[in-house]
Amino acid sequence: MLKVGDQAPDFTLNSKNGDSFSFHQHMESDNRFHLLVFFRGEWCPVCNDQLKELEQNIDTFNELNTHILAISTDEAQNLNKMRETHSLSFPLFSDPERKAAEPYGVQYHNGQLYEDHGDHGEPALFLVDDKKRVLYFDIQTGPFGRPTAEDLRKTIKYIKKTLQS
Repeated sequence: MLKVGDQAPDFTLNSKNGDSFSFHQHMESDNRFHLLVFFRGEWCPVCNDQLKELEQNIDTFNELNTHILAISTDEAQNLNKMRETHSLSFPLFSDPERKAAEPYGVQYHNGQLYEDHGDHGEPALFLVDDKKRVLYFDIQTGPFGRPTAEDLRKTIKYIKKTLQS
């Protein structure tokens, strides 16, 4: 299980145009903080609200030099629809095989305890600095209780202010 201060696991997923995207390789040329947003899927109204709110606050995240990457176990075609519907400017990655989600400890709903839209990843957030260290995370086991964009703004601002090299 990941702890604050651990190196963020690398993952490779396909971008919306089918190119291979390696997180660590991306970070070699992009030295911003990265907010990894794992979400349930296009079908989830709470996820739609969360991603819309992040987009509405994109200038705040840009001012904090923080790049958002959103990842779901949902299919790429559904995520493309979501991207277009909400005019999302940050990348959305499909991770049906949980190549990114598993190493980060993102919870997975498999329907064994209760029915909830089939199998899917649950929400989680990870803040990764330019040294590839995990500085903050929030892992959920259900759709509710996610930090707001304002909560994330305060957290990122506080961490940046108090961060020790």
